[in-house]
Amino acid sequence: MRLQLNVIEIKDIEFSGKTALSSGRLFIDREELRHLILQDTRLAKVDIELAHPGEKCRILQVCDVVEPRAKVGGEGVDFPGALGEKGVAGQGTTCVLQGCSVVTTLYAEEVEGPRDPNGEIIDMSGPGAELTPYGQTHNVVLLPFPADGVNQQEYRVAIKTAGLKTAVYLASAGRETEPDQKIVHELPRPTNAGQSDNPLPRIAYVFQVVSIQHGIIPNDPILYGLHVNKMLPTIIHPNEILDGALLSPFRAWGMETYGIQNHALIKELLDKNGRELQFAGVILTIASDSEHENERSAIMAGNLAKWALNADGVILTKSGGGAPEVPMALVARRCEELGVKTTLGLWHIPVDVSDISGGLTMFNMPELDAIVSMGTPWQSVLLPEMERVIGSPVNLPDEPPVHGELDRELRWIRGAQDQLGSKHVSAAIF
Repeated sequence: MRLQLNVIEIKDIEFSGKTALSSGRLFIDREELRHLILQDTRLAKVDIELAHPGEKCRILQVCDVVEPRAKVGGEGVDFPGALGEKGVAGQGTTCVLQGCSVVTTLYAEEVEGPRDPNGEIIDMSGPGAELTPYGQTHNVVLLPFPADGVNQQEYRVAIKTAGLKTAVYLASAGRETEPDQKIVHELPRPTNAGQSDNPLPRIAYVFQVVSIQHGIIPNDPILYGLHVNKMLPTIIHPNEILDGALLSPFRAWGMETYGIQNHALIKELLDKNGRELQFAGVILTIASDSEHENERSAIMAGNLAKWALNADGVILTKSGGGAPEVPMALVARRCEELGVKTTLGLWHIPVDVSDISGGLTMFNMPELDAIVSMGTPWQSVLLPEMERVIGSPVNLPDEPPVHGELDRELRWIRGAQDQLGSKHVSAAIF
């Protein structure tokens, strides 16, 4: 399976009478885009704004971030299943607008549990912008409003669909443009012949894509347009992940569709393939809310890594907060039982952010002795006042206004931490 990414560097974006791309500048016909989005009858209206790096601007209620991409030449389908058309991702040529993002937001909703009423935010300047890749991209921000009678779950799916449609619409402007860079991802089909003679270790990646701990949105398109609730461990080609087959669950914690499209860990494994290791493949799993299902998943994922992918080692990541660490650890323990060495990468969720001795993880398994901390989401940062706010603000009586100086934990800054190996923040103990 061969995937070529035609990468075009976007230096600026602006509204215009026609959507077009010229010398790295993306011109956007706002009314044409609005009409495209509102073909979805679940939406009553949509506001479309632009936010640029360095601007004193704060984006509220961020749901997801998508990199504009569109297939070129008719081989493959844009976000197959999620936009209606069935097909295969991971092959052919895809136009990529690098330096530009589609940011989807929602209007203020009722707050359930201990979460910020303004949701996750993106600052376009100041320390908040330095913490996230989305403070350095030119952002097309969507604020869709639901039509009468549309329930919250369907509204959220409509928001996600609007973001994907916009990503394809924008990238389509670059289909005929000569790219600044061509990147090819190609992983040869595994064969048994000669594997025993290859001294390089075979490394697989076990990718936990969603946690069911807080419920699901039934029609949330995650894998080829369908939800993955009850999904058994599944082998997938890494190119499919990079090319739109897999999308971030709605408002996932520490994982955006943009991050999946640019999956740092997968890209590094592909880059090192044949030089430092043999990339054996990817296994998708979920974190269930059922002990029995998690145990079944651990057995099956471990068996796939050992007997189907013939892996010598696996790397594992999780989705969500603390509870998903347990099913990830169960998979790792099963792999270790089969003689497959494991390395786990995770946010740790201690009871107390100062706890560096006990409470680093939700599990205690002696055989899991290679754990890479991706930090903790509880660290706070002071964000300066902004001149402009995009989104649907909630100003609480006892809190500063949302455009003012804010003290926010990293978990409320979209993209400040990433579960997939790409982030701008590292942790150190002194």
